[in-house]
Amino acid sequence: MSNSLKILILNYEYPPLGGGAGIVTKHLAERFAAKGCLVHIVTTWFAGEPEYSSDGNLTIVRLKSKRKVVYKSNPIEMLSWARVALKYFKDLPDELFFDVCLANFTMPGGIVAQYVKRRWSIPYVVLSHGHDIPWFAPKQMWAWHILSYPWIKKIMNASAKNIVLTDDLKVSADRFLGSTSQNIVIPNGMLMEHYKSGFNSNKNSLTILFVGRMVEQKDPLTFVESCQLINQFNIPAHFIMIGEGPLKSQVEKRAMQLELRNIEVMGQISHYDVLKKYENADLLILPSREEAMSMAVLEALSRGVYVLCTEVSGTNGLIIEGVNGNFIQYEKPSSIANLVADFYYNKFLKDYQYPEGLAQFLFERYSWNKVVNKYLNLFYSICNKEKPIDILSVEEE
Repeated sequence: MSNSLKILILNYEYPPLGGGAGIVTKHLAERFAAKGCLVHIVTTWFAGEPEYSSDGNLTIVRLKSKRKVVYKSNPIEMLSWARVALKYFKDLPDELFFDVCLANFTMPGGIVAQYVKRRWSIPYVVLSHGHDIPWFAPKQMWAWHILSYPWIKKIMNASAKNIVLTDDLKVSADRFLGSTSQNIVIPNGMLMEHYKSGFNSNKNSLTILFVGRMVEQKDPLTFVESCQLINQFNIPAHFIMIGEGPLKSQVEKRAMQLELRNIEVMGQISHYDVLKKYENADLLILPSREEAMSMAVLEALSRGVYVLCTEVSGTNGLIIEGVNGNFIQYEKPSSIANLVADFYYNKFLKDYQYPEGLAQFLFERYSWNKVVNKYLNLFYSICNKEKPIDILSVEEE
């Protein structure tokens, strides 16, 4: 269509790199392209991936930087990507025809977006995934936030809009900027694929998942401790932990000390394989200290997995207490074990089925199609271009 958008996306993480932020970018990019937009992604190269690929409306450029590990990055590696990305754009011709730039993370994506705006007058939108805005995750990020504070504020003030994932994050972003108009909420989305409407007690045992990086924020050791307590309830269960990180060796050591013979620590697996694990799982346990908006929770719920998680940003709108999940206490294995026992005896063994309309309720609020239309509605407004009919039909919230 003649008024289709040309969208530049900056994200130093794109599958197979990274976690939730990369997956979100992939969902957005593919759906922008499917709606007729021309999408150009600049991300990080990793071994085995092409430096350049193009498929229809979607082009991906992977730049070589200092990134060494799939599942994590550090500020030096992030700034390394920013440097090579700046060089990439500096080497481009003076004509660069994009309507809008979507920069993931204030830093490093926002650093590059500022240059693109300065040179070509292309407006940019910052998509924050939580920890890149002070003072989210203060225990983990305080030093980085103190050092980068003025640059983050400058990047956010110069953007057309800043997208945050939840109302809780908007409160923090508004307080940081001293403005309520610059920041808007657009949540992550979900796909209601392979959704199971309930549970069958003919299954021999519970399959219980932990999905996330093995870092302090995600608290995998509390999950391990809860496994022992769940076993003491004589609940037949198979525990699966998916993810890599600096705490993985401690997790494995503690599982051996507790003589947990029914736990499987898998490490990093492909996103496709993670989704397959959800299809066969009964419970997801996420004992995180903080989250922006957990893709693990979204993906588990979209497949009918019952979720036990801490009451962190984004979960209030997803978890209906006692219906599709329960809130657990942080660093309290006994809280987890007691809720697993309650689920097993009062739901699983009684063939619990979700209320009619629950899946539709979640999908209407969090479908990727609705999320993508919110992004495009915003982009068309920023670019002062006529919106297609399917974008006009979306209510602005």
